[in-house]
Amino acid sequence: MIKTIVTRLIKTYRTDNPFELCDFLSIKIMKSNLGNEIKGFFQRTANGYNIIHLNSRLDNNEIKYICAHELGHAVLHPDLSIRFFMINKLQVKTKYEVQADKFAAELLLPNRLDCDYKNMNIYQLSSCFRVPKELVKYKYRRVSLYE
Repeated sequence: MIKTIVTRLIKTYRTDNPFELCDFLSIKIMKSNLGNEIKGFFQRTANGYNIIHLNSRLDNNEIKYICAHELGHAVLHPDLSIRFFMINKLQVKTKYEVQADKFAAELLLPNRLDCDYKNMNIYQLSSCFRVPKELVKYKYRRVSLYE
């Protein structure tokens, strides 16, 4: 399901760049200092505006991943509010956060890896693609990695 949604977005808008997709989907991106704990969050305002808040303290690689992750929330969970996540964080965090990470993995990583990556482990692939190792695990867990 998530792979299909991401594939449809990429084909429709002809980009896998999360910032460009936000623009096409009318999702405003706001960068501000969110402190040391919060990297980003998705918000749907009372009047229906969609906003992704990103911590301005993040480096370019991490901010791209966080944007893709929060875009996953915007696309997969548009009606869940920040308040919902704060109140129910023990029960729902794992499910919805994993779904958002799977969305980011599908968006940021290629479907198949060519022979240049044949001898790389998960940590090396993570470094090469500049994403957390969990995304590499989600993306390539059940598929043949190499062409």
